[in-house]
This record gives sequence, C-alpha cells and structure tokens, in this order.
Amino acid sequence: MKIRVAAAAFAALTVCVSAVSSSAAAQVLPKATRDKIVQSTVMLMPTGADGKISGSLGSGSVISPAGYVLTNFHVVGDIESRKVSDWILIRTVKFVDREPEPTYWGRVVAADANLDLAVVRILETYDQKPVGALNLPFVELGDSNSLTVGDPIFVFGFPGTGGNTLTYTSGAVSGFTGENTQGSGRQWIKHDAQTGPGNSGGGVFDEKGLLIGVNSAVRVNKDTGTTTPYARPLAVAWGLVTPNVPRFVVRGAGSGAAASAPSSAAASGSGSASATPQPKWPPAIAPGQSYQVSIQRTVGSPKTESWALTLKDRANNGDPRGTATQGSQSQTGYVAYDQKADVVWIDLTKDGKTMTSCAFEISGLRTSPWVGRAYYYKDVKAKPERVGDCQALVKTGTAPAPSGNATPAPSGGAASTAGALKWPVKPAVGQTWTLEVQGRGAWTMPLTALSDKGSPRGTALTSSGQKWTAYYYYLNDSSGEGVILDMTADGKTYIGCEFVKSGILGRSLRGKAYLYASQDDKQGTEAGSCVATLK
Repeated sequence: MKIRVAAAAFAALTVCVSAVSSSAAAQVLPKATRDKIVQSTVMLMPTGADGKISGSLGSGSVISPAGYVLTNFHVVGDIESRKVSDWILIRTVKFVDREPEPTYWGRVVAADANLDLAVVRILETYDQKPVGALNLPFVELGDSNSLTVGDPIFVFGFPGTGGNTLTYTSGAVSGFTGENTQGSGRQWIKHDAQTGPGNSGGGVFDEKGLLIGVNSAVRVNKDTGTTTPYARPLAVAWGLVTPNVPRFVVRGAGSGAAASAPSSAAASGSGSASATPQPKWPPAIAPGQSYQVSIQRTVGSPKTESWALTLKDRANNGDPRGTATQGSQSQTGYVAYDQKADVVWIDLTKDGKTMTSCAFEISGLRTSPWVGRAYYYKDVKAKPERVGDCQALVKTGTAPAPSGNATPAPSGGAASTAGALKWPVKPAVGQTWTLEVQGRGAWTMPLTALSDKGSPRGTALTSSGQKWTAYYYYLNDSSGEGVILDMTADGKTYIGCEFVKSGILGRSLRGKAYLYASQDDKQGTEAGSCVATLK
C-alpha cells in the first residue's frame, strides 16, 4: 500500500447534521455494556484519490472479532459517483476523554449506495503491516423488527460538535417510515437522540446493548425548525452482512445467541465461535402452512398491506396455493422456490393477470419475519416493477427440513453443496454464483448455457433488476492458470474478474476486478476486488 497519512483538519460530514433531543430514554445501559460498545465503536476517515486523508470523518461499529465494521456508504465513499475510498483510516478508543487513536487501515468489502450502507474490513496496522489474525471487541446484533414506538435507544459515535472524543446519547424510537422518509414501512427508524456531524455510520443500540441500527441522516423541516434523526434498521443491512462478515453474533427475537461464519467470508480471526447452521435453504414449503405477508409500498401512494395467507392445495405446476385475506378482501396466493433464480416467491393475484410478488433470498431469512423485495406485474408477460419491500412471518405448518425442491449438487469445482471449493474450479452450466465487485455492486449469476466457444454463460442480475451478460470459465494455457469472469451490460464496456488458486476461501473465490473500455482494450484498469461465491 502506497498511501501515507497527511495532516488534515477534522471536517464534519454533511449528511448527518446536528439534532437536539426532545426527550431522553429513562433507561441507562449498564456500565459493562457501555464499555463493550465504546471499545467496539471506531472513527473512520477515508482517503482521497491522492492517498491522503480527505478531511471528512464518520463512525462505525465493529460487528465481528475478525475486524469487520458496519457504517454508512457516504462515510467511506461518494453516493453520487458510487465510488468508495481505496483505504480507510480506522481510529479506536483507548480512553473516553481522549480522541481516538489511529490504529488500523481498512478497505470496503461490501457496499450499497442505495441503502447508504457499507462494510469495511481491517487489513493493516497503522504502520501498514498485515494484521494477521484478529480478535477484537465487537457488538452483538439485535432484531430491529421487534422495535416499537417509544422503545429506548442509545447512540454512540463521534459527532465532532463537542470535540472529536466519543459521544454517547440516548433517546427513544419516534416512529418508522418508508424509503422516501414519507410513506409507510420500516426502511428507516425515526428517533430523538441527539446527534451531530460525524455520527453518521455510528451504532444505534437497544436496551440490551444490541446493535439494531446505523445512524444515517437527519431531516430538517424549514417551516417548523424541527429536526428528525433517521437510522437504518439492522434488518435492511442483512444483505450486506450475511455474505461478507464472518463470526458475527445475532442475539434477539427470543432465540438466544447465534454465531455465524458465512461460507463466503473468511473467518480470519483467531479462535472460533461455535456457529449455528445458516437458515435452511430453500425452506420447506407445503400445503397447511400459514403466512402473514406485509407489503410496504413506496411507489405511488405509499401504503402498507397485510395479508393472511393459508396454503390449501397445489396449482397445476405443483406450486403450493391458497387464499390470502385482508379484511373483506381476498386473492389467490402462491408460495414457491424458484431454483433458477435461487429465490423464494410469494405471489398474490386477484385476477390471474396482475400480480404483486415478494422475493426472498437466503439473507432475508436471517430475521423473523423474513425480509425481501416487492414487485408488481401489470400482466404475466410484463417486466416486474420494484414497488417497495416485503416481510413474511411463517405462522404455522413449518417443516423442520427442506423439501425435495432443494438445489442439486453442482458439478465442477465443488464436491457438494456444503463443501468448500477445490482447485481447479471449473464453472459449469447449472451452477448459480453471486458476484460482488468492490464499490460497483452485487450480482446473482445462474449459468444456463454454453457459449459458441464452450464457456458457461448466463444472465447476471443486480438487485435492481439490471441484466448483464456473463461468461465464466476455467483457463489453463501459456498465459497462466485461473478462473476468468467477463460481464457486460451494454456490449461495449466490460468488467473482468481474475481468480487464482490462492484466492479460494470456503465456497468463494477472491480476486481482482478490471474495467475494460471496449473489446479492443487488452490491458484494462484495475477496479478493486472481486468475490464470487457458489450458492
């Protein structure tokens, strides 16, 4: 790493501005809990294009002893350009009455500009030496879906308005709102804890000291002069956390503690947490089950619908089917696992033509209720329109194990669906991979056919539905041995990922990404890291 620290004056982030609390929570976190959170709260300072500290700062929470930090995207990158800083200076608290000390360097390993969330991994010490195995203080994760209005919350971070020492404030949940901060939903938590510039990315905790949100922004009403701070609920962050962070601990929803070491992330910390299995995937779906399906619409007139669905029989194609009711209204509901897309769908339709569908991936099953995305189809042939978010609570009839619609064991580089990759990894038709490119997004990539040259290919989809043409193959010739992935959305510019044997970690391949301006561009420009995971 060639970057060096340059002297820089502390400058406040503009997204999280000052807000004065109108009330304080009566509860106080026990001292031992506060001390643990303090040791797990870090200051983040991104570097600019010149490798120097840019002058901005934010906060973050260490959520894994292996050195992974959850924060806001705007703390470590630019939302407009969707680019993240190459390196992040991480400062830790040794004494609460002193400014945090420069301790580590980290890089962004997962980010979503739309959600304004990011995960930073600690990689080097302050003097630029590899950290090796880490066993850091970290916070446990709670259930943000269990929150209700009036619940006490506690915020930790570095607001800077009273100096750059750590600040602890308390308040209460004021309410919830949809994605546009106007409509119905739980995409944002409104609260009244005092925050200031630099609190962005800091942790919001419940009365048990569990992380339930990321303090992100504030809305100022110019007419009334009132301010409302907003935090992202932890439930919104699961899609970033579960595939990328090893050894995080979930404690909430009455389930006790569950430690997790996702297969797609390296458990690089020293020691090991006793991990409970990941959610059963795909879940068993059968007649006799009942679901409570909540759809939070953020497009058009924001509203929330809640449907009670009981599966009674099967449709002609074998999908479990039943009747969904909301008051005096009713419609037909279907619940099915789509093996090709690796998604569980809940479809609701009144006329068999128009349809509202909820899509749930495995990351959405880590919470109770499930968390997913809502789509609307004008007719059976129309393209889906993203209209909001979904939650689904399986109320009765859940089976203990997946049914026969589980994904078959893929051929090629994996010995079984539960096994680690083995070299040489040879991508094959029938496999489904996920791909994450640093600072550029994530794709789900089923390999469905062979190209004219015999390479496995497929259509890679982003979370927003954008389609990329992907070619993924094993190469061993005079140029070397590796696994190559090429993707294009326009047939002109390409993202290419290169993986070698040393990049195998569990069921993931980690390598370098390159951006190619055209088919004639043979060199490309290095564009960060790539992580491809066999599902």
